[in-house]
Amino acid sequence: MRHVINPAEQGWISYQIPGSSGFNFLFDAFGSDYTDAYSVDLVTVDVGGFSPFHIDPDNHAFFVIAGLAEMVIAEEVYTVGKGEVARIPMGVVHSIRNIGDGPLEMMAVYDPPRDRSAQKAKAPE
Repeated sequence: MRHVINPAEQGWISYQIPGSSGFNFLFDAFGSDYTDAYSVDLVTVDVGGFSPFHIDPDNHAFFVIAGLAEMVIAEEVYTVGKGEVARIPMGVVHSIRNIGDGPLEMMAVYDPPRDRSAQKAKAPE
């Protein structure tokens, strides 16, 4: 197990759910060899990037590392910036949009852990 990782040296993947734009992921940043209690992705969203309204089958939280997001969670609109955490319960409709003038950088924590094998298989070589 590597105890320290540098995201710049990892395999970032441009991954878009249908109707989204500008999302890049470092899937399973902590790795399943570290824990199977939850999973963590590192996420960047390009300027103007967004996700459509959607519902996920897990609890997840976004910790904003840099940038500014507009998040709609259960019909409430939030402006979320550096150092803030947005919690999204399973089954709740939500969307994210980068409204800043630079990349939006976030850490996403999922409970239960997400199975990212399908997305990792599509990663460019």
